[in-house]
Amino acid sequence: MTEQGVAESTLLRGTAIFAASVTVVLYLFGLLLVGLTVSEVGSGTNSTPMHQCVSAPNVPEGALVETHEVSYLPVHILCRTTDGGKFTSRVVPSWLNPTLAVSFAATVALTAAAFVQADRRAAARQAG
Repeated sequence: MTEQGVAESTLLRGTAIFAASVTVVLYLFGLLLVGLTVSEVGSGTNSTPMHQCVSAPNVPEGALVETHEVSYLPVHILCRTTDGGKFTSRVVPSWLNPTLAVSFAATVALTAAAFVQADRRAAARQAG
């Protein structure tokens, strides 16, 4: 195999590893935001319902916030009202989950391409 083929293979694997690292960092960032917010709920005056739900800009008019739910995929905190309504608390930035999805998709695609390229290189070595 030529030097260029080896360099392309190394670049593809490196890019796949970078995309996986970005995915992990983004996910951990989301978990950190959610974890810190939820840890505040357990103690202190006016901690229940969480103030991020009560003071969220998207609270339905006249709704009373009752509780919250944590979701880990997608990463967000969902606030529940007494009438059964739901809305997001906006603790997690709106760009995080779409960026996480794109970086995960890139990781899968780049990893698959690296495996295909490795398979082709192995087949070329056996044939030649």
